[in-house]
Amino acid sequence: MPQPMRTPRGPLSHSRITAALCALLFLSGCADDETPAQVPPRVAFVEPLQRIDHGPQTLRFPGVVESVTTTQLAFQVPGRVERMLVDEGERVEKGQPLAKLDRTDYELQLREAEARLRQLEADLARKRTLLAEGILAPAAVEPLQANVVAARVARDSALRDIDHSTLNAPFDGVVARRLVEPDMVVATGSSVLELQNNQHIEVTVDLPETAALNVPLNATLQAEGELVIADLTLPLTYKEHSTQPREGSRTYRLTLRGDPPADYNLLPGMAMRVRLQRPPAAQDDAPPRFRLPLTAVQAAPNGSHYLWLAVDGHVQRRDLQLERIEADHAVVSGELNDQMLVVVAGGSKLSEDQPIKAERRK
Repeated sequence: MPQPMRTPRGPLSHSRITAALCALLFLSGCADDETPAQVPPRVAFVEPLQRIDHGPQTLRFPGVVESVTTTQLAFQVPGRVERMLVDEGERVEKGQPLAKLDRTDYELQLREAEARLRQLEADLARKRTLLAEGILAPAAVEPLQANVVAARVARDSALRDIDHSTLNAPFDGVVARRLVEPDMVVATGSSVLELQNNQHIEVTVDLPETAALNVPLNATLQAEGELVIADLTLPLTYKEHSTQPREGSRTYRLTLRGDPPADYNLLPGMAMRVRLQRPPAAQDDAPPRFRLPLTAVQAAPNGSHYLWLAVDGHVQRRDLQLERIEADHAVVSGELNDQMLVVVAGGSKLSEDQPIKAERRK
């Protein structure tokens, strides 16, 4: 009777071993093809440092344009106005004739003075000849010499009156007003024209006590004026200031000077916005201080403090000195400046040179 076949229980057959090895190699190849996923940069909220002391500060005040010099011009001799040579608003140069008087009377006076002088000089010449010949005594000549001197003074005075019959500009400027017209008779010193010196302008500012105490009232003052009614900005320099407050207010008058622009008629009375630079306060070379959110300050294990700076898409650690805490803000100092961007949230999860995506808080 035939015996049933038995399955061997010994080592695996050659075919089964080969199949197992192929499976392992396949799985290993699949594992080698897998690469780890790239981790995106961490989003970090940043804010600029806010400097709170030792920095220059801009102070703003209203100002008013004024002319450097406004002068009322007058003839130094009386007479009838013959001609007005300029109109209101006209620019004039120093020495330019502005108005003329009828000088007929002054020319007659000059002719009379010259004729008298010629007569006296001739008499003096004859008497000096007689004096040299011993015919006349010196006492007879001396009064005539005095008369000649007086006649010369009269002639020079007549020439001066003729010169003064023409009114000339004492400086470059603009005719603000004509106060007389031709054929009017004016007295000596009576105003004829009003002339403004527009080579420079002046801007006046009323400084309150606090500003007068802190800004440098000298040539180091940095100032700038902006015309209210036009897009015009002018650099201004210090000229003078009052040391007494204005009546009825605790303000002090500051006068600044600038050059008028070529493209604008900058006239007295126009309003300007004036910016003054208050320099940084000197406090024994103390480092500048900054205010930042308290969440931006990190504490090291040794008790020191630091913060994270956002620099070119990465974070960098910067040590600092914690000065004081004000509610939810900290006042710090160190090697910092107000151009730096500081990570203000999540700093405890960052590491040196870690990539970040910096975003401003809305």
